[in-house]
Amino acid sequence: MRSRLHKFLKLPAADRRLLASAMISIVKARIAVTFVPVREILRPLAPRIEPVFPDTDTAKVGWAVETAGRIVPTGKNCLVKAIAGRAMLARRGVISQLRIGIAKDSPDILHGHAWLECGDRIITGEGEHRNYAAMPVGEHYGKSDRLDPADGIARAPSSVENP
Repeated sequence: MRSRLHKFLKLPAADRRLLASAMISIVKARIAVTFVPVREILRPLAPRIEPVFPDTDTAKVGWAVETAGRIVPTGKNCLVKAIAGRAMLARRGVISQLRIGIAKDSPDILHGHAWLECGDRIITGEGEHRNYAAMPVGEHYGKSDRLDPADGIARAPSSVENP
């Protein structure tokens, strides 16, 4: 603990503020994942019209979120980090896209991963994302989409409804 505090205090003031903001965003994102419906979480965030930090370094935000994820309990979850990073970038007037991917290791097992993209850069969840097929989220899911409460999986609307 003392080592982490020492490292934190040695950081420049701007990095300390960014890391503190990321820690708060991670906690908020964790709460959102726990209590907010998935369809609401996956909706795109509109960035601020007037950015709080106009010259945002997206790589720095990624560093802060990844670092905070290692510090905050339950912050290692890839979806939590992607949500936190997306919120931080939106507050700074930067558009980003939350991506969710799936991979199938065996006939019975699916694995999921979430990452955050900003343009052609991966902000959070880099590395592992290459092993996953990205699912459409955000702009592809609207009010007509259904969420099966039993399994929490978003279903695309079908033209034929089951009775």
